[in-house]
Amino acid sequence: MNNYTQVPLGEICTVNPRAQKTGCPDEIIVSFVPMTAVDEQAGAITVHLERPLGEVKKGYTSFEDGDVLFAKITPCMENGKVAMACNLTNGIGRGSTEFHVLRPGKRVLGEYIYHFLRQPRFRGKAKKSFTGTAGQQRVPKSFIQNVSIPLPPLSEQHRIVGILNRAAKIEQLRAQAQERLREFIPALFVKMFGDPATNPMGWPKSKLGEICLRTEQCNPEKNSTQKFQYIDISGIDNVNKKINKFQVILGAEAPSRARKKIRTSDVLVSSVRPNLNAVAIVPDYLDDGIASTGFCVLRANREILDPTYLFSQICSTYFINTMVSKARGANYPTVSDKDIKDTLIPLPPLHIQNHFADIMEAMQATVTHIDLGGQTIASLRTSLMSYLFGVAT
Repeated sequence: MNNYTQVPLGEICTVNPRAQKTGCPDEIIVSFVPMTAVDEQAGAITVHLERPLGEVKKGYTSFEDGDVLFAKITPCMENGKVAMACNLTNGIGRGSTEFHVLRPGKRVLGEYIYHFLRQPRFRGKAKKSFTGTAGQQRVPKSFIQNVSIPLPPLSEQHRIVGILNRAAKIEQLRAQAQERLREFIPALFVKMFGDPATNPMGWPKSKLGEICLRTEQCNPEKNSTQKFQYIDISGIDNVNKKINKFQVILGAEAPSRARKKIRTSDVLVSSVRPNLNAVAIVPDYLDDGIASTGFCVLRANREILDPTYLFSQICSTYFINTMVSKARGANYPTVSDKDIKDTLIPLPPLHIQNHFADIMEAMQATVTHIDLGGQTIASLRTSLMSYLFGVAT
């Protein structure tokens, strides 16, 4: 790719062009694209809204089928909000003023520009051009116009676009498979045990405090040089319900909230802002770690309660709604450990819980495999971009 002529992007496309389809009646329906309608993972407009032209023809960015939308404001730009404008209602679009619009000329394909802008390396360079104050920084139009892009013949552009489209499709299929698996797990729970709110199968109910074991407190010595693995609420991935980060700290550096000892398979549930449902199972590598007092630590009595079943109960809408109803405080609604442990949950026979846990383990292995595959695909796509586009200057 380095053998191809490098040209300023502004020479082969128009940046922020004026609307061409003028004279349309105000009643005509057009596509409306706020920033939230662009999915940064898919790199596409995934929410399709429509408005009468008269409502949006002023005060919004105009674009048409075939244009490329590029988010210019932080953090949307860094997150990768780039999309092709296609299949617009009546071919006309209006949207957020925080988009730069690139309209390709005769020498370049719109999809070629789209993939060029999607490069993490390009976005890193664009970030260095930011102007404005903190929180309102934007990529200036001049940067888009002047940045260099390799310009191969149209036939080669078609070949490059085809390769990158196939790579993007593989990523999309992986994401769809992952989402279906996430949807399957709560559906399986309800199928096997029924809705906990109504308990249609008539399982006996028990308080969490009666079926969970007592947990330990931890008081690191102020001068201790012993290292601890520490988890607080910020370390929970609320979407995937797992721990995604933790700190390694010395006892002497332990925050005052680091007071709860955790073991493998303990269930951590946030007692602060319970509507966020920060819930996770402690993995092996955090055994004998410490959790913040912002968590209630639930340790299943395995003679009657499976940790995976307990975790799924805690993730249920019934449990979340129960915690929200018990929460106290306006700005930071909070429940106590006692509120959580006094909550009743259905308790099916242990062998049924264990069977559910076995299925969940197999499903989780599949999710992990897909996650690893996704990382490989993303790395491959980034490498392809680097190879095909060369170095932007």
